[in-house]
Amino acid sequence: MRLFDFRCPCGKLFEDLVKSDVTTSRCSCGLDAKRVISPVRSNLEGISGDFPDAHDRWVKKREQHMAHERRQTS
Repeated sequence: MRLFDFRCPCGKLFEDLVKSDVTTSRCSCGLDAKRVISPVRSNLEGISGDFPDAHDRWVKKREQHMAHERRQTS
């Protein structure tokens, strides 16, 4: 069973835990709601397009590498 979004003819949008092959669900108003495709919920960093965690890890690793190089050349 998976969580899907459903939209009712009355305008209500809700989630329901149903089997993958189910395409309708009963709304609280009593009408049959149709399953809708949900937008993907991802967060990308604005400049590079990377995921924020990946960008933060790269920055931290780069800073550590630069600090290590500075210590070696001093």
